[in-house]
Amino acid sequence: MKKTVILLMMVSISLFAIEFYGSWNFTFDGTDNSFYSIGIGFPISMNNNTEFGFSMQYLMNSFSFENYGKYIRKTSFGEFAIYGKGGAILGFSLDSLGYVVLAGVRYYFKSFFVSFSYSVLYVKEEKIQTIPIEIGYRF
Repeated sequence: MKKTVILLMMVSISLFAIEFYGSWNFTFDGTDNSFYSIGIGFPISMNNNTEFGFSMQYLMNSFSFENYGKYIRKTSFGEFAIYGKGGAILGFSLDSLGYVVLAGVRYYFKSFFVSFSYSVLYVKEEKIQTIPIEIGYRF
């Protein structure tokens, strides 16, 4: 499994663009439990204005491994993307902590992007609803 993931990462790096991003996740449960996350996305397939890939993200002292899909629409002043993600949240000892589901929109200008989305994280017995605002760079 590790060899397959490393092989996919190497193919993605050599053939397609990689995306690095950081985000602030605003919770709306009435408390001040907002948190940051950082991540990297590796596209696997890009054709007909669609992109599929996987991403890894550090969040809340754990990490997530997610698959994603995007539909990209080019305009005269940049690119817009509608995207969705879903995957597992794991601890550093590789024990399963939960899963995450996300849907959002992203605007690309040159190599930079800004996105706004809605995310639901199920961590152990807790449901966390957030609004992540991501800022990133595409190589």
